Amino acid sequence: MKKIFSMAVLVLVTQLSFAQYFKLTDKGFVSNENHDFAVVDVPNVKQMDLYKNVLNAINSLYSNPQKGLSVLEGESITLTAYEEKALPVRHGGSGFGKTNYKYDLSYTLSFLFKDGKIRMNSPTFELRRWYEGTFRAGSGWGNSGWTTLNLVKGKKDRVAIYDQNGKLILEDAANGLNTHLNALLKQIVDKSNTINNW
Repeated sequence: MKKIFSMAVLVLVTQLSFAQYFKLTDKGFVSNENHDFAVVDVPNVKQMDLYKNVLNAINSLYSNPQKGLSVLEGESITLTAYEEKALPVRHGGSGFGKTNYKYDLSYTLSFLFKDGKIRMNSPTFELRRWYEGTFRAGSGWGNSGWTTLNLVKGKKDRVAIYDQNGKLILEDAANGLNTHLNALLKQIVDKSNTINNW
């Protein structure tokens, strides 16, 4: 049983490693070539067909994508989406004092098209979670509200993914974003390649 589980994890990790279009840095997502875009070659497919295939893939993968779609027919597609509690991040305290928080993820994926090529611009994102006020003796109930997990720590931030010197603070947040957004891009590209093969 243990061997089967180990093999399944190895297969998943291997598949995901091939789907790394972008990696998160303290400057945002960059491609493996350190560009703000990645290009997927799709030989012998016309620009309009690539556009239609990606649009159809998005429509088949998302329940109501029209709310977040912006298109320039035949040339570009921008998808803005929101997922509740999409990214678990462990932080706060030290050692055993850390807590798991689930952050809502808003993101934007952009695609441009030429004959035989799909360009994907670096994803943009926002992570935030709702917190409930707590009671403290002497001061009463604290406020409730939204808190944002920023990419780079500002002076007033209690936590962020990177510090001001570019050092990674929350590795599981960076890994989670890398895995989640690269998997979404791979899913869209893979689906677009098979959308008309039925």
